[in-house]
Amino acid sequence: MNCNWLSALPASARVSTYFLLQALLGSRIGRHWREFRAWTHLSPAELNRAVDQRLGALLTHASGAVPIYREGGLARWPGESAAGFLRRFPVLTRATVRERFAELVADSHREAITSPESVSRRRYDWIVVKTGGTTGVPTAVVHDAACRDAGRAGRLFSQQMCGFPLGTRYFRLWGSEQDLLQQRESTQRAVLRNLLGEVPLNAFRATEADLRRHLSTIFSHPRVHHLMAYVDAAASLASFVEDQHLVHPHFHSLMACAGTVTPEWRELLGRVFQTEVFDKYGSRECTDIACECSAHSGLHIYSPNVFVEVVDDLGQACPPGVTGRILVTLLHNFTFPLIRYEIGDMGTLAGPEHCPCGLAFPKIENVQGRKDDMLLTSDGMLITSGVVRHFVGVSLNRELIREWQLEQTGLDAFTFRYIPRQRGGLESNLRDLQTALKKAFGAGAEIQAQEVTEIPPSPSGKARWIINRMNQPTTT
Repeated sequence: MNCNWLSALPASARVSTYFLLQALLGSRIGRHWREFRAWTHLSPAELNRAVDQRLGALLTHASGAVPIYREGGLARWPGESAAGFLRRFPVLTRATVRERFAELVADSHREAITSPESVSRRRYDWIVVKTGGTTGVPTAVVHDAACRDAGRAGRLFSQQMCGFPLGTRYFRLWGSEQDLLQQRESTQRAVLRNLLGEVPLNAFRATEADLRRHLSTIFSHPRVHHLMAYVDAAASLASFVEDQHLVHPHFHSLMACAGTVTPEWRELLGRVFQTEVFDKYGSRECTDIACECSAHSGLHIYSPNVFVEVVDDLGQACPPGVTGRILVTLLHNFTFPLIRYEIGDMGTLAGPEHCPCGLAFPKIENVQGRKDDMLLTSDGMLITSGVVRHFVGVSLNRELIREWQLEQTGLDAFTFRYIPRQRGGLESNLRDLQTALKKAFGAGAEIQAQEVTEIPPSPSGKARWIINRMNQPTTT
């Protein structure tokens, strides 16, 4: 069924119909959307009280109704803040979620949810969500209806933060397994997509022919001025346009998702697409977590939905400005509470300074990517993957390498895979890269250069420029 005509309706009509249809399906996203917007008007003091109340209710529920938390005998002390109570909860790792899945289910749902293969019998209820498995080991969690609706409200707010509020049409350069496998889109999905004003582009397809089709689609919609995209897919498209000397599409704004927005990529996207780039941070299991505002001085944490901590290797809170491990607590998911969930990324909290945009939500100063994307030296130091990107993409960039990937397999063992763009000067460029990387990783580091015809994507379908096997879980 062709539902594309819906996208031509006035924005107000599409928005009203979207919320009506969601209500008919059993969703309460409208209520969550109104509540989310109401929180944006809270003062810092009001916001702190609202967060304390919501976080406290979740923790009290979990400590009494969820086996994995109940076994610790946790109880909130008189006069203790919810944040203080939270710090006494254990860090929840992905390995723990996989090993003790059933024990994370609240008592009220334990008979219905017994494994990651469980399916709700109700039309709009809880659902099992699986991560993309970037490290090769996917993790399954459960989102109940409230968590799903809150997450969707957060995504709508992300669009607003990035300059294309609900009702504005936009391109969505996103991974589509359905398209890749040539499966038919459901009527329900097609209707909702058109009501939201989404023009789909498949980020899982990146051949030259696919990229040219993306550009053809973009130029065939001259009234659509915004792009939501996997950041690596957007960067690949931008590089292709520039390399091939093609006409540059221009956007009013670009929401960059599903990866680290490096300074190099931000500059590339802004230069090629003549657009303002916004960094959005989230994941499948935690939905949208934070997003840049127009001030571009950090990413505002979505306080109505999540509570974010940054801790060191001992689990102690890192002060603002100090990089550590990001822990996320979902505030709406009472069926399968994710409390102090270690998402796998490294980041830095910003200070409490007032943001020029006026929003009181706290901020993440930066997200440095997955710990699996940090490289380990023989003396035990972690080095950000940005060091490698700087050497390859900036200081030693001779426009000779089209794509690349660095994999660490041992303390002093690295493989640099590359697809060449030109041959002249390539060997010299590779030697310079190897010399620079040895200086970064230590004189004993061995960097093997390996020419390939394709850089394979991760199991999630997204590109990975850095792979650290030293930090990845082993499978049995």
